[in-house]
Amino acid sequence: MSVVLLVNPASARGRHPRLVARVATALDGPYAAPTVIRSRSLAEVTDLTAAAAPGQVVVVLGGDGTLHAAAAGAARSGAVIAPLPGGSGNDLCRHLRVPLHPVQAARAVSGWRQRPIDLGLVGDREFLTIAALGFTARINAAANRAHRRGPWIYVLAALALLLRARPDPVTLRLDGVPHDASAWLVAVAGTRCQGGGITTAPLAVVDDGVLDVMVYRARTWPGFVGTLLATLVRRQVGLPGVWRARARLVEVSSPVPLDCYADGELLATTPCRISLRPGAVRVLAPR
Repeated sequence: MSVVLLVNPASARGRHPRLVARVATALDGPYAAPTVIRSRSLAEVTDLTAAAAPGQVVVVLGGDGTLHAAAAGAARSGAVIAPLPGGSGNDLCRHLRVPLHPVQAARAVSGWRQRPIDLGLVGDREFLTIAALGFTARINAAANRAHRRGPWIYVLAALALLLRARPDPVTLRLDGVPHDASAWLVAVAGTRCQGGGITTAPLAVVDDGVLDVMVYRARTWPGFVGTLLATLVRRQVGLPGVWRARARLVEVSSPVPLDCYADGELLATTPCRISLRPGAVRVLAPR
């Protein structure tokens, strides 16, 4: 069964032909000499992995958006995804401890093992990392409008938006139980990181069949800034301005529609329903 290297040319690293060639050459053992396919859209990424044979390894070079598109197809076909970091954030790769240089990651693939991970859903649209509303969703929107790419773009967007940050009234229904909050940000997480390594949900587990819910609800702007600083050093859990819960189904509504971003993509506006399919995707990842 041949190995496929699927590349998103629109991603930060996928647009460099020499790098793609180096990645293909670095794959060794059973993954050597892959067939390189350059996708034209995220929809095509999903179609290609959906058409793969059960158990076929598809090495995917792209960002989190490309990886969730690949995972959506693999969940249907039973293909196995080997993620290589090729985007701006690479948050799934960070969670799975994949090396963050794609050539180094490609050299390591032959030593990785298969494991199942959960597939998140916003409505019927798939995601792999964190579905976010509020401040981090606005950062994502600003970063997507930027002409350049790279993890630093999220930092610049955050700094530009911080002075104008405000809480939003929201109602969360966690497995049917309602909770009202004035939230600066809401993160519904399958993995720990978003925005290029910001550990918003440090206790999230990618294969436990449960979503980690983090609500930043500080009473004041300085309090919110304090929780953001605590987030940078992974000390936000247990702070008075941060509420954590776990649920299999999260429903979010708000008086004013809020965007919901996940894996770098706008997936919905409120009201929205966030759930997951436990163990729906098989990946190759470091042991």
